Amino acid sequence: MPSGPTLAAFTAASVVLILLPGPAMLFLLARGIAGGRRVGVFSALGVESASAVYVVATALGLTAILAASGTALAAVRYVGAGYLIWLGIATIRKRHDPLVAAGRPPDAALAAGASRAPGAWRSWRQGFVVGITNPKVALFFLAFFPQFLHPDAGPIAAQVLVLGALFVLLGGLFDVGYGLSGGVIRDLLARYPRALPRSRIGVGLTFLTLGGVTAATGNRTA
Repeated sequence: MPSGPTLAAFTAASVVLILLPGPAMLFLLARGIAGGRRVGVFSALGVESASAVYVVATALGLTAILAASGTALAAVRYVGAGYLIWLGIATIRKRHDPLVAAGRPPDAALAAGASRAPGAWRSWRQGFVVGITNPKVALFFLAFFPQFLHPDAGPIAAQVLVLGALFVLLGGLFDVGYGLSGGVIRDLLARYPRALPRSRIGVGLTFLTLGGVTAATGNRTA
């Protein structure tokens, strides 16, 4: 079991890293803007579920295999890039949201939009796919966790699981906040009917950009 000082140092370092802007933050903000608070929250839970899988894999040593295989690493990255690009295209094609219907009061428009927003399971699944196809998470754990592991503190696997659970909890708190923030932005845009289609185009372009960057990074590391 990690000591108190180790947990405190790990918590501080994790918060600093989590607060750094990155693809997950942009993805969750975009999901909240496109689908509302509920979509943003369940997408965040999906992302953190994927992080939990990587924590367990790290404890079992599986991520070392992934890190050692350039082909496997590139394959996983390209799958994730393709999924982000697909989300971007789908978001742009569905830019004519019920919220933009002319003459509809904001409350009625929001209700209509909520009825057609992705369900909880679908939102969670999309977040999970984005998270699990990001091998940078596995590499991060391999590089980050060893600094806080001590042989005299008990089994290494148990330490990884404890620290990993703490990291997922912290990440979940911030990620849910990002998803909710996207939903708040969506509600604000609902007051200006003509703004939402343009915002959805922006969201779609964000997904396309994330997918392109992911693919380009995979090409350099293959």
